[in-house]
Amino acid sequence: MNRRNFLKTTTLATVASTVTPGSMLFASSSNAVTSKKKIGIQLYSLRDDMAKNADATLEAVAKIGYSFIETYGYSEGKFFGKTPKEFSRQLNDLGMKMTSSHTGFGIYQNDTPEAWDAVKRNMEDTREAGSKWIVQAGYPGGGYTQLSQVEKLAGIFNKVGELAKTFDLKFAYHNHREEFRAIEDQIPYQKYIELTDPSLVTFQMDIGHVANEMADYRAYLKLYPGRFGNLHIRDTNVKTKVATEFGHGDVALEEVFNLFQHAGVEDYYVEQEEYNYTPLESLKMCYDYLAKAAFVKW
Repeated sequence: MNRRNFLKTTTLATVASTVTPGSMLFASSSNAVTSKKKIGIQLYSLRDDMAKNADATLEAVAKIGYSFIETYGYSEGKFFGKTPKEFSRQLNDLGMKMTSSHTGFGIYQNDTPEAWDAVKRNMEDTREAGSKWIVQAGYPGGGYTQLSQVEKLAGIFNKVGELAKTFDLKFAYHNHREEFRAIEDQIPYQKYIELTDPSLVTFQMDIGHVANEMADYRAYLKLYPGRFGNLHIRDTNVKTKVATEFGHGDVALEEVFNLFQHAGVEDYYVEQEEYNYTPLESLKMCYDYLAKAAFVKW
């Protein structure tokens, strides 16, 4: 069986969770888990809290123990209302560092010099904030119906990645679910991997999205070594398609972490979009799970 057909026909083996989260699982701040592991967080996990009080939320994130931040919502040269230098200083004072930025570019719909200038400004600000990654957060090809559209987008990813290198950044593409739905008997996600230059484009696989689409995230990590520079780690119930706190869903987290070196993973970020508790409680539970897990080496 060839690589493409293997990935098209391999589905996630669903294992029913036998544990129901309970309120006693949330550890109070007085019992905080300390860890030197490189545990990152995508701040979109705390989007409501960030909108209400970004400063207080960042302080809470630091108190939990997260040390690496992936931002979202870059706008008009600022991150959450602060200039790149201001935001970097704030994180540094809290013992954290911005290492990645989720963003989007207008070039996919409007391929003009002005649109590319906006990309350059974004990259300049992202680098000034101290980040190493700039990530295409949304899927520009959600409405694609032709393989030629997929191929064209792969070419644009290469151009973005080439530009990112001039700013000493690494460009990554973050998946959702539509990329795993066949177009002309081809899986778009695989085409993006195969048609992009490994020296210019890496992939930020969102494990939860892949699992919810019933595709085998482990197979991708194994069959495309070195192509996944960073990951979004989340657990999920593949029957309900709803995220869970770590250890209460169907994602084979230990297998994923054991594939880090093979897949080329340099950084990983916790992302939680649905919650059984308050967002901060859920994010603390996820942090504590990773901090305690013997299979999480860094």
